[in-house]
Amino acid sequence: MKKSLSILLTAAFILITQSVVGQVSSEIENQNKKGNVVFLVVTDGGNDMASTKEIAMKAKLLYPKSAVLTLDKSDKANAELVKKYGLLGAQTPMILVIASIGVVTDGYLKSQATPEKLVEGIPTKRQSEALLGFDQKKPVFVVMYKKAMADKTAAKEECKKAAVALNGRAVIVEVDLDDKSEAPFITLLNPDLPVTKTIVHVFNSKGQFTSKFEAPLQSSALVTAAKKAPKECCPGGNSKDCKK
Repeated sequence: MKKSLSILLTAAFILITQSVVGQVSSEIENQNKKGNVVFLVVTDGGNDMASTKEIAMKAKLLYPKSAVLTLDKSDKANAELVKKYGLLGAQTPMILVIASIGVVTDGYLKSQATPEKLVEGIPTKRQSEALLGFDQKKPVFVVMYKKAMADKTAAKEECKKAAVALNGRAVIVEVDLDDKSEAPFITLLNPDLPVTKTIVHVFNSKGQFTSKFEAPLQSSALVTAAKKAPKECCPGGNSKDCKK
């Protein structure tokens, strides 16, 4: 009888432990499934939790489609997330911005964090697609175009051919230059203005910008660019490629 009771208690403990281990991770996944961004307040033993969380809550007011969650990095139940987000040696308290696709896109120590900075760290829809590709260690082709451009269809087809040549391990992100919601991402990409032809920016599997092409373009050139490392920056970082 005592042995049976011991087995039951042990089993119950394991189930409870598994539930706790996955709790924060599940909460993040649930919020992402709803299309919400997560502001994750990270502390060590709950140190300075309240005041740090207050900053995140103010960010939530600025961006309602979000949720505020907390993570204690000293809690062994959170070990997997601490490893996943590279928090083992990180200073705390801090706030991470986790996009709705589940990728960390920004983070600030409490001393540097403001609600406005946290909101600025939220990527656009197309930027999220590119970041997910980087997170999966895949090359990314960012196709920038305007609807009136007749060359965009051919450029996209060449990108598709390049993706096939890379064994399907490439992501194609299409960005309409007239889409105002993508303005922050377009500014970050910094295309030469005015844009009169479809442009493709190539990033390798490490998320590094390697080349820019204007239509008409060839899939073979895209494949080569996806496999290479970026050029070294010139002294002072004045090279245009360095800005990418």
